[in-house]
Amino acid sequence: TSTKGGVGKTTLTANLGALLADMGLRVLLVDADVQPSLSKYFPLATPQPSAGLTEVIVRGEVTAACITATGFPNLDIVVADAYDCVLIDTQGAIGPLQDAAVMAADILVSPITPEILSAREFKDGTMELLDRLEPGSALGATLGPVKAVIYRQDRTADARLIATGIREDFIRLKGRVSVL
Repeated sequence: TSTKGGVGKTTLTANLGALLADMGLRVLLVDADVQPSLSKYFPLATPQPSAGLTEVIVRGEVTAACITATGFPNLDIVVADAYDCVLIDTQGAIGPLQDAAVMAADILVSPITPEILSAREFKDGTMELLDRLEPGSALGATLGPVKAVIYRQDRTADARLIATGIREDFIRLKGRVSVL
């Protein structure tokens, strides 16, 4: 998850999904972005289903009509419940779908590019997200740990300096976010 668009959420989700499926885990990818592109990463083995994420949200239940199999073993896209891992690709903007995905997650992974504007948006957006949703813990829902992944780092002195700044900023956040 990230409040910034274009930082690599979909690419990271696709790569993690493929890696986990290659390891033999049953993986479900959920494309919860209003501009869906996760399904473009993999050849689809079945035609588009008659239902999708919207129907799951509206009906509150998962049906076989919502599942699209990919051309790769163990890797499906959209919704079901017989999986070892469910990866949710969220939109790059704050909204109820992103909030629901964040509250449902065991672990939050957020890519961050070491560029000054992306780093500032990530820090501000992540802190706003945590501050807004952590009070939900009183209702029995808890936020999973947030893992920031420094992603697409150029081999420049500026990029190294910004990546170091990102690590130092999140050390001061007392464990709310760890940087990978």
